[in-house]
Amino acid sequence: MAACLLGAALVLLTAGATWVRVRVAATTADGQEAAAAPLAASLTGSDLAPALAGLGLVGLAGVVAIAATRRLGRVVVGALVVLAGVAIAVVAGRLAADPLPAVRAASQVRDLVPGATADLRDLRRTFAPWLATCAGVLLALGGLLVALRGHTWSALSARYRTPAARPVDAWEAIDRGDDPT
Repeated sequence: MAACLLGAALVLLTAGATWVRVRVAATTADGQEAAAAPLAASLTGSDLAPALAGLGLVGLAGVVAIAATRRLGRVVVGALVVLAGVAIAVVAGRLAADPLPAVRAASQVRDLVPGATADLRDLRRTFAPWLATCAGVLLALGGLLVALRGHTWSALSARYRTPAARPVDAWEAIDRGDDPT
C-alpha cells in the first residue's frame, strides 16, 4: 500500500509541474517569421496529458479501497491500480521520450500565435516526465503486489462491541450472581 500511495502522490505532484519550456514564434503562410518576438510558454504534465491527474487520483482512491476491501475485492482493486500505473507509465514515458507532438497540440502554444503557424524554438525538457514514469511503474508494482498477495492480508473488522451492556442485562447478571463490571 505504501508503494501505491507514494506512486499516486508522485504522479499528482508531477502532473502539476512544468514538463517543457518552449519559445514560440509566429510564421506567416509563406514561411516568413512574423515581426513579433518569440513568446515563452511553460507546459505542465496536465497540459500535455490531461489524463495523468485523473489516473493519479484513481491510484490514490485505490489505496483507500485496498484498505476497505477484503479478499477478492482487494485483488480486483489491485488489478485496477496496476492498469492505472501502466497507463501513467506509458503516457508519461512517451512524453518524456518525445514531447514535440504534444507540445504542438497544446492549446497554450496555439493560443500564443492566433491566426498564424507556430514555429517552436528552444524546447527544453525537465525531469518531471521521467519522475512521473517512475511513479507510474511504482504504482503498477504496488498494485501487482496487492493483486497477488492482498487476499491473504487481514481486513478491517466488521464487528464492534457496544460500549456497555443494557441495564436490564446488568440486573439479570447480578441476579445470577455475576459481577457485570
